[in-house]
Amino acid sequence: MTVRIDWDRHPVSVHSEIKDELELLIVFLKTKHSIRKRSVVMDDRENGGYLFFIYQPCDPRWVAEFINSNGD
Repeated sequence: MTVRIDWDRHPVSVHSEIKDELELLIVFLKTKHSIRKRSVVMDDRENGGYLFFIYQPCDPRWVAEFINSNGD
């Protein structure tokens, strides 16, 4: 699983080559950590692949938890 996050950007942007990975991450963050303020997954026109934005505080450990669980 390859997810790249730009924590220095406001709003935070989450990138991947695989759209389904981002969709699974969104579901995980919503159900496990109540992250609801985010964009839809869209084409990343600058770098290729896909991205979405998070519009509320998100702990980097939550994303690491998702990645370490292989999205399960």
